[in-house]
Amino acid sequence: MASELKALAWPLERAGEAMEALARAARMPLPNPLPTLSRAVPADQSRVGEWMDGVALALGLELQPHYTRHGEVERALGRAAPALVEMTDARVVALLRLSSSGRTARVIAPDETVHEVPLSSLTAAAQARVEHIQGPVVDRVLEQTALEEPHRTLARRALLGAQLANVYLFTARTLRLPPGARMRHHLRALKAGRRLLLLFAVAAVIQVCVLSSWWLIGRGAFEGHLDAGWLWAWALMGLTLVPLQAALAWVQGSLAMQLSALMRRQLLAGALALPVDESRRGGIGEFVGRTFESAGMEQLVLTGGFASLLAVVDLVLAASVMVTGPAGWYGLVALGGFCGVLAVLVVRQAVRFREWTQARIAMTHALIERMLGHRTRLAQEQPERWHEAEDQELAHYAESSEQLDGATARVSALARRGLLPVAIIATLPAVLSGASTARIAVGVGAALLAARAVGSLSVGVLAVSGARVLFRSVRPILEAARRSSSSTTGGAAAPLPPEAAPPETQALLEVRDLVFKHTGAPRAVIERASLSVRAGERVLLEGPSGSGKSTFASILTGLRGQGSGLLLLGGLDMATWTRDGWGAQIAGAPQFHENHVVSGTLAMNLLLGRTWPPTPDDLNTAKALCEELGLGELLARMPSGLMELVGERGWQLSHGEQSRVFVARALLQRARVVVLDEAFGALDPVTMRKVMACVEARASTLIVIAHP
Repeated sequence: MASELKALAWPLERAGEAMEALARAARMPLPNPLPTLSRAVPADQSRVGEWMDGVALALGLELQPHYTRHGEVERALGRAAPALVEMTDARVVALLRLSSSGRTARVIAPDETVHEVPLSSLTAAAQARVEHIQGPVVDRVLEQTALEEPHRTLARRALLGAQLANVYLFTARTLRLPPGARMRHHLRALKAGRRLLLLFAVAAVIQVCVLSSWWLIGRGAFEGHLDAGWLWAWALMGLTLVPLQAALAWVQGSLAMQLSALMRRQLLAGALALPVDESRRGGIGEFVGRTFESAGMEQLVLTGGFASLLAVVDLVLAASVMVTGPAGWYGLVALGGFCGVLAVLVVRQAVRFREWTQARIAMTHALIERMLGHRTRLAQEQPERWHEAEDQELAHYAESSEQLDGATARVSALARRGLLPVAIIATLPAVLSGASTARIAVGVGAALLAARAVGSLSVGVLAVSGARVLFRSVRPILEAARRSSSSTTGGAAAPLPPEAAPPETQALLEVRDLVFKHTGAPRAVIERASLSVRAGERVLLEGPSGSGKSTFASILTGLRGQGSGLLLLGGLDMATWTRDGWGAQIAGAPQFHENHVVSGTLAMNLLLGRTWPPTPDDLNTAKALCEELGLGELLARMPSGLMELVGERGWQLSHGEQSRVFVARALLQRARVVVLDEAFGALDPVTMRKVMACVEARASTLIVIAHP
């Protein structure tokens, strides 16, 4: 079976074509026209993952690596499809999906035909990537036994599984849409349409069962047919509701969880993609407020959306029963009139909710800003005026809350209790004319169903309207995610390998007539700046404070848009590279106040620009670089070394230690150009000479920005 699986695998240099075939088979959107996909696999095996990420980005997709233990590979493959599964001989298997039984995997061959292979064979191929560690030892042990096939193969698998149980490996790389892709594409990938139809169907069957039970009890109780058969039928109808309700909860819950995960991915991607200037303009109060609002919006959208959809199903069924039941058109007119009155009240309630939300958001932002600036406030404001603004904000908030609560109580009471008497009154003409008791029972059941549906619909509509209000604060983040996704589609297939340097006559990095102006600023910060840097050069940029040095550095590293002018790297502009591809080629260490130590391990802070989790070679390289930068004593003091927690709740680093961590982070990204923006200001002369020697030795091309 190994030879058959090898025949179905793609050569690694054709991984881009395998992704394209997987995307088409999974009905994922692809750019039109398709970009030319690179086949230049990096010679450095540690950069193969970066190269594959670049190929996926060129297709408008992304790869999610699955890192798991040797014994859990089969379970991980079951959750990974569609994915690329790497094999030992520089080949990848295009895993499309698993069969319904979960025992066989459907894979796409290089001729784009679909074949079925046992999942155990695919698992063994993935596990073989680390089995060379203990494989020869196990083979020598088995040679001394008298075991024959297939027992020998089973014994080898068991021994390797025991020896490598806690060894981790990259199982697969799932092909998925980036967070900023269009929502309709995400919904198609989640099969949301089919699942919503299933949701509607199950909800409709449940309500049909409820109405049927009312019909049965009406015939049995009011027409004198209450015998054992009728009671058993009524009981079976009630028992049927149990699995249907469980199925409804499962479909709704699974779809809600996946939509929630999608929304959080989009918010995280958008927060990371926000422009630097926009992030600076907002205070910490605004960012904390946005966090709360995004969580509230997510909850309101999901709960309100599903409640509204299910309520619509109930309302349609109730209306159809009313028309054919004892109430007739009177019931339908009563239902429509009541819903119209309730809609007016719900619209007014949504306006009150918007006013209350705006008051709450403003109060939250102001409170956090004042808490952070409390000491400055104590020194600058008179004590009797400390709480004037808070009192006004609280009074406005209390007034809005009172109006909202009172209106909510009235709308809720009317929605839950008002329709039932109206619907029953509509059935009186049929009752007085002598309608059958079974029809009357069904009419009462339809009235109860309509009353419950209207109550749920009003609650759902209020929740959705509240989510719409909160969406205004979260919208810039989601738009940033979409912009980031669109900027990474259709560019170069992948970052050029480091060894593919441009000719000596061509500049590696070239800037021509660059002009940049901040939003709302009266004049440009950078006017017609030009720069040419060849591979291997060391460039020093000096200038007084406020002259635009840091802005220029952020443009070079891709943190800011370039404004007007021409910016080329290896002869290609940023649009051709894509933003991620450009960032993989130019690494920067911004100024101290724009760089951060993330709460986590020191290794994570150092290796942020590499694939995580790190390989042993990555950790050894990071440790050696730290020692070259003079951080060896720091590592010796840390009980866990590189795995020591640093940051807010961990080991506290000094200003100089943080500066060297930032430099190490930039160097470890293995970029072709390194830009250091005032990275040595916190270092003493001896340490600075040591750091400069390390930087000059490790950076292939270097740009240093400093004060004159």
